Amino acid sequence: MYSQQKYPTSVVDLPSLELTLDILLNRQEKDWGYFQVAKEGEFYALYIPTLDSFKLYKNPKSENYRGYWRHPRSEILPDVKNRDEKPDIFLRNRSKQVEEKKKKQTIRKKQRIIDVKYRYNPCAEMYRLNQMIAKLIRDRIASNITFTPGTEIMPLVLATEVED
Repeated sequence: MYSQQKYPTSVVDLPSLELTLDILLNRQEKDWGYFQVAKEGEFYALYIPTLDSFKLYKNPKSENYRGYWRHPRSEILPDVKNRDEKPDIFLRNRSKQVEEKKKKQTIRKKQRIIDVKYRYNPCAEMYRLNQMIAKLIRDRIASNITFTPGTEIMPLVLATEVED
């Protein structure tokens, strides 16, 4: 009989990982415990035994993230400006015009859509980590987002898998 194991895709099920991912997103270092975070140039790297390291870059001027999986012993950091190097986690921003009908008039408002994209990874653990990190970034952006109610509709913040 075929049985499928259920793996956690939420950091709530893994409290020590949740703490470490929060430290990673806060751009701090952690050199104790099973999961560790270290600063490497402009990146913060997540180290988990038996997996590649995850390098996270956050633009200092905006809420823009890029994450890359790399061999843990690789000294070469990803080039965030190189379009040929595809990140495993990144943001896509777009906006659309929405018509809001009030009584006898139609008001056009803008809605921003911020999509935290994550790539499929054949390694199940790395794929689940991509999902978890993308959801944490989504939640962080959603909780800190601001907008002007007179001209904008509440921005939509998503976490979706990239369709190559």
